Amino acid sequence: MAEAIGAVEWLAVAAATLASYVLGALWFTPLFGRAWDASLGHDRAAHSGFGPLYYVAPLVGSALTTTATALVLALAGVTGVGEAAVVGLVLGVGFGTAVTFVGAVNPRIPRPGLFTAVTGGYQAASAVLAAVVLAAWG
Repeated sequence: MAEAIGAVEWLAVAAATLASYVLGALWFTPLFGRAWDASLGHDRAAHSGFGPLYYVAPLVGSALTTTATALVLALAGVTGVGEAAVVGLVLGVGFGTAVTFVGAVNPRIPRPGLFTAVTGGYQAASAVLAAVVLAAWG
């Protein structure tokens, strides 16, 4: 494990984290923001804004998942972009989308299927993007 940590290119992790974060900003606002709001029964227009945690938490989450993806890629010896994309998809769907689905099926989420599709879709796309950036960097 120590070798994998040493093999991680931390500047690439920072770049992939930023790419994932920017994708999230696009995903949950102009691309799928209305669908995400509908899945939560949320009216964005009725709220004047969000606190800092709304913006910081996704950045921290992107950093954590990108770091984990970098470690998995290093442990598996993945260097090619195509192979990294497949690993990213497996991680994104296998963990991100699965955890999203489990969290969505509770009484507070009025449309769990839509929530899973939007949020889980982002988790999968973000993991692929991060893995590709990490592999392309090296």
